[in-house]
Formats: sequence, structure tokens, C-alpha cells
Amino acid sequence: MKNDLQKLQEILSSVPRTEEEELWLKAYLERTDASELQDVAAAMFREHLAEGNPLPEGTSRRMWEHIQASTESGAATVIPLKRSNKKYWWAAAAVATGIGLTIPILRQQPVPPPAAVATKNISPASNKAVLTLADGSKIALNDTASQEINTNTTHIRQQKGQLQYSAIASHVPTFNKLETPRGGVFQVVLPDGSHVWLNAASSLKYPVTFTNKRIVELEGQAYFDIAANADQPFIVKVHDMEVQVLGTSFDVMAYQDETTINTTLVSGAVKVKQGDNNQLLHPGQQTILHTGNRTMEVQPANLDKVLAWRNGHFELENTDLPAFLRQLSRWYDIEIEVAAPAQLVAAKKFGGQIGRDMNLNDVLKILELYNIHCQLTNRKLTILSVTK
Repeated sequence: MKNDLQKLQEILSSVPRTEEEELWLKAYLERTDASELQDVAAAMFREHLAEGNPLPEGTSRRMWEHIQASTESGAATVIPLKRSNKKYWWAAAAVATGIGLTIPILRQQPVPPPAAVATKNISPASNKAVLTLADGSKIALNDTASQEINTNTTHIRQQKGQLQYSAIASHVPTFNKLETPRGGVFQVVLPDGSHVWLNAASSLKYPVTFTNKRIVELEGQAYFDIAANADQPFIVKVHDMEVQVLGTSFDVMAYQDETTINTTLVSGAVKVKQGDNNQLLHPGQQTILHTGNRTMEVQPANLDKVLAWRNGHFELENTDLPAFLRQLSRWYDIEIEVAAPAQLVAAKKFGGQIGRDMNLNDVLKILELYNIHCQLTNRKLTILSVTK
């Protein structure tokens, strides 16, 4: 006769389950405390990670809903981790390690307990920016303020993390500039109704009144949802590159510390121009402009990865450690120093997702789990060592 734990492990590992098994599982989850489920989940996570078998989606959700309801903190969250084989892996290790976060799955064997990595905690990015008006005056924007800004040419309303423009007719071109610092994000609704989301360490320069063409200038990264107007093309300028649209949704990533400028189309159609090179994109495609030799190519886009910042997480599938560190630097407003061997750092690959709402210390605990050893001093993060 099997005991309850043996039966639970057998049922959790089986897909599909019978109606009788579902009823037994429901009853077990209702009568069992969270600590027992934590132990079972952690053991199953390690076992399935080593064997390369996915945990059933419904099972993980049900277990963690019960754990969350049974603990005072309710902090542990489980989300699906997509891998290249299209199966779902579930991060049960979050509760086992005692941190309320999702654990990315790296391509390696089960992991050791986390080590203490920092004493100072740094919060994730929040709504903050600086708005520069046409006369050069600057207005600090944050997550809590609600205000109205009136000039001779425009009326601007701020509601927490978003600006809304109402243009006043003017024949004199005047421009505003919205800048987010490292550790800041913000949104703006332009005079034509187009909606722009600015990622951290980015800026957007735009006219307060659109005339024949709607032209804006971007540095950093932004997601655009453009109001359709066939008589007024919308153009995003990034250095010597232009993205021309009529009405569509797309993302442009153009950070100076990246080696490429990526334009990704979500819906509609855009034309990307750089010198004599013109590329027409269809939904789900992106252009990759190499900043070194200025060559441009078109390839299928991983929309989950491109739009992860807008959806509140880091998408780490096929992401190398240096790329992830650059994201951390912008999101948490920290300086990165790499003391570990460059070859080992460059070779380290990730998979899965982690939330952007976590404090930096929780992210560093994840890195420690997978043998990336760090030291945080004030706002400087040093990568001490990386092992396979």
C-alpha cells in the first residue's frame, strides 16, 4: 500500500490524470499544510530538472495556489518557464530557497544552496523621468505625482507614470524631450494619440504639435503603439536609421552599450531605412542593424523576449550573462564590474524568466544558485567568479 507522499508524487508526475486521481489530489491539497507541499515540490523540481522531464502545468499551479493560501507571506509565485522544446518547466525551487521569486532554469545540474551576496538591497525600476520643455526648463516626474503643465503651445497632464498631451495649434515647431534614467520607466501619449512606453535609460524627443509628418527621435528602447493616419506617416529616427509607419505596434532597442539596433514589428507594417538599405517588415519580424559595420538583416523575432520588459519580466531564453548584466545595470541603476574570466562569463547561458519587480538581492541569490558569485558594494556589482 502506497503512503500519501508516494501517491502524490506518482499523480503529480502523470499526464493525463484520471478523474479519480484528480479528486484525490484535490482532497489532498485541501487537507495538507504548505510546508509538506514545499518539501515535495522542491524534491520533484530537482528530480525533473536532472531527468529533463517537464512538470505538468496544472499540477504546479494547483500546488502553489495552495502554498500561497497557506502561508502568511503569500510571496512565492510560480510562472511558466518556456524552453526551446515548447514544454513548460515550473520553478518550484523558489519556495525551497525561501525567496519569493521565480527561478530561471539554467542548462546545468541541480544547484547548491544560495549564499549571502549583499547587505544593501536595491529596488527595481519605477516610474520616474525628466521632461524638458521647449524653453529648456526641466520637470522631474515620478510615480506619485498628478499635475497639469501648461505652456503657450501645449497642455500636458501627468497621471502618475504617464504623460498625456493635448496640442494647441501652432505654426512654430516646438519640441519636448522625455528622458528616463537608469532605474526608471515612463509612458507618454503624444498629441496624435500614439502611445509610447520608454524603457530605462532612454529618451524620446518629439514635437508638441504634429504637422505634415510625425517625426520623433529615440535613444535607448521604447515600445510604440501608433495611431493610424495614412496622411501623416510616423517616423522614428535612431541616429542614421529611420522606422517609417502608418499605424502599427513595434519595439525599437537602440542602447549605446549594445552592438545592434533592433526593430521588431508586432502588428501592422513598417519600413526600416538605413542609408540605401530599405527593409519592409511583417508582423513577427525584426531588423538587426549591426552598429559596427552598419549592415542590416531581417530575421524572425522572439516576441516574448523582445516584449518581456513591457510585460514585467526578464526573458532569459538563450540570453548570455553579459547581455543580462547590461539589462540589470539599466534596470537597477548599478555599475557592473567583471572580475571573473571573460571567457567563462561570455559562455554562461540562461533560460526561463524572472520578474522585474524583484529587489536586486533576490536576483543575486538566483545568480548564486547557478554558480555566478557576486559582490554588491553600494551601487557597484562585481562578478567575482563564474563556474560551470
